[in-house]
Amino acid sequence: MTLSLDQITHLLNGLKSLPPLRKQEQTFMEIAGYPHFENVCSNILQFYLQPSNEHGFGSLLLDSLFTLINEKVVINGQNIDVRREESTSEGKRIDLIIESDDFLLGIENKIFADAYNRFDKYAEHLNKYLRKDRQVYKVLLSVFPIDTSKAKLHGFKPITYQLLFEQVIANIGSYFLTGREPHTIFLRDFIQTIQNLQEATSMDESRLLYFADNHESISTLFAEVIEMQKDMRKKVKQLNEVVLSDAVFSDIDQSPYPIKSGFWLPSAYLVAVSWYTIVISNSLSLQFDVVLTPKGWFFRFFDLRNKKNPKQVENWVNDRRIKVELNSEKNSPINFLIYKGENDSLPYSTSSEDSGRWALDMLKRLTDSLD
Repeated sequence: MTLSLDQITHLLNGLKSLPPLRKQEQTFMEIAGYPHFENVCSNILQFYLQPSNEHGFGSLLLDSLFTLINEKVVINGQNIDVRREESTSEGKRIDLIIESDDFLLGIENKIFADAYNRFDKYAEHLNKYLRKDRQVYKVLLSVFPIDTSKAKLHGFKPITYQLLFEQVIANIGSYFLTGREPHTIFLRDFIQTIQNLQEATSMDESRLLYFADNHESISTLFAEVIEMQKDMRKKVKQLNEVVLSDAVFSDIDQSPYPIKSGFWLPSAYLVAVSWYTIVISNSLSLQFDVVLTPKGWFFRFFDLRNKKNPKQVENWVNDRRIKVELNSEKNSPINFLIYKGENDSLPYSTSSEDSGRWALDMLKRLTDSLD
């Protein structure tokens, strides 16, 4: 099966109409390699749930939790104990317990795991703290919503991190001047890490609908793209064979400068490159790319040792009367110089012999010592 031009145009227009993907901000927790572990998240919660700790946010997180539980609790930050992994009589562990003279709050923390725990045993353990003058509260904190029709929670109130963070952000204004660096940054990083976990497993509805409606055509288009890439790679390799067969490579004395060659054949783009590195001096390695796209062939140059500053390369090609223009691509990691002189491009269908000789002529101009 192949796609008509109208079908391809329809696919591409649909893709263009989708809202732009929001680029996820990589967090320090993700860089460190600990985004998914419940223990790490519980340790962070323990620190910020203790009002007397040096973060400067006081009872911000506790106030936010009790707002979501819909309970009015007076919090005395000097008389609160926040502890981790308290064992039940059966040897099970409750992730977090916040205890004061006035209340006790037990929190079971779930990042990705389902709510399969024995919540009846957790509740039984927590209820031992119940007194006439002290209420016991139970929270199941999770990244994703819990299906309460399938899970027996025995009094644990399910709250998502999203709801908690929304409440924290709503309440944080009064703590703006008391929050201390770097703990403000750490809290923001923790919030962003959890948000990334939520977003990493879901796409916006418009994208899901687009791919659901067009998945067969998209698969066909992918297959055609792969065939196009194979043809492009074959052509650049054939070009390279023509170039390497010349004396400039077979006889080192024919070139005053060492030359290395190779390929850049990315899988994510419709582009194939046969590259040649000309080592001119200790400070200048001129990279000469012969680039093939579906539009055809062209040349580009850059300084392999200083990719953002093409000045030395520009001087070199100008001395050899090779006309170039600086590329206009925004946010490019390399400042390329594009050849804009005579015969500055060739059609895609050009034979390997002709394209190879075309590239070889430029290579010889670049290695001219001007003696």
